[in-house]
Amino acid sequence: MKNTLVATLLLASCGYLSYAQNNVTVKGQIKGVESGRLYMLAPVSENRVDTLGTALFQAPDFVLEGRCDEPVVAHIVVENYSGGFPFMAEPGGSYTALLTNGREAYIRGGKLQDAWTGYLKYSTEQRQKISAMKQRHQTLVAENKYRSASALNDSILLLEQQARKETYDFLGQHDDLITAHTYLENAQMRDAGAEQCRKMYESLGEGARQTPSARILKERYERMEQTEKGRLAPDFTLTTPEGMEVTLSKVAGKVKILDFWASWCGPCRLNNPALKKAYEEYHDKGLEIISVSLDNKPERWKDAIAKDGLTWINVSSLKGWKCDVARLYSVSAVPAIFILNEENRIVATNLRGEKLAKYLEDNLK
Repeated sequence: MKNTLVATLLLASCGYLSYAQNNVTVKGQIKGVESGRLYMLAPVSENRVDTLGTALFQAPDFVLEGRCDEPVVAHIVVENYSGGFPFMAEPGGSYTALLTNGREAYIRGGKLQDAWTGYLKYSTEQRQKISAMKQRHQTLVAENKYRSASALNDSILLLEQQARKETYDFLGQHDDLITAHTYLENAQMRDAGAEQCRKMYESLGEGARQTPSARILKERYERMEQTEKGRLAPDFTLTTPEGMEVTLSKVAGKVKILDFWASWCGPCRLNNPALKKAYEEYHDKGLEIISVSLDNKPERWKDAIAKDGLTWINVSSLKGWKCDVARLYSVSAVPAIFILNEENRIVATNLRGEKLAKYLEDNLK
């Protein structure tokens, strides 16, 4: 009985120790907000964010505790305020922070966080130096001091080359979350396509590939691959203004135009007359149009349909940019057009004007 009790206590203490080792603690001060609630959030997929921890605070001091099982890029967010404070949270890590709108804001502590912020500080200084040199170069050119401008330009090119090498060297030393996050952030900022994202992911080391950021990067390119030319168009069901459900795969047509648009989108509205003309000319020959609106106000959506005379299939989730179908098709800007054949395969994207007219003429004779 005694041995059983000891064994039970040992197991319980091991479980507590494991839990404690995964704790993340951030202590510090917050300026600009008297009181409220803080959240420690971390993205675990393209469309899912986990709450690692939460705490009430009374300025100026705060203590925020969370829990993570692996290093992750977390954000400290003040409830009811936009933006946040990113940092690389590691299991068992302790951090100090100053949360404020000013440039003096910081989060320090942890091997990854300190390496990351240290490099960001250095690279920011280098960019500012290069920017100042480029402004000086423009001044020299305006003053017709071409020899001095040429010499300065050579210095700028050398400094840019050095900065790129230092970046590659730094990332080469980090087969971990730092490199994976850098690649993911770069892909998101550049709105990189499937092929670019795939190349980024494949260039990561084995350690970096095991991180949440790398998994999100992989998820991104796999999602984008689903709408590449030749792929079967991802199926979906959405609702018409009359409340009827429409499923893409059940829409008949030799050629189908899947058009993502919105009532508030000027280029979309300007493109509608061309779609209307195409529909009137080719609908009887097998053309069908399915317009997916990224509106979130039903009245504006319905008014635009009536005003523009869109007599084809109109559907929407009325969730705006949170529309799951827009994400399914990797739509990051409107208008976005996908051309489908009779078997629902994607045969072309973003054909407009003369190119769209030529395609319809060739395929719907």
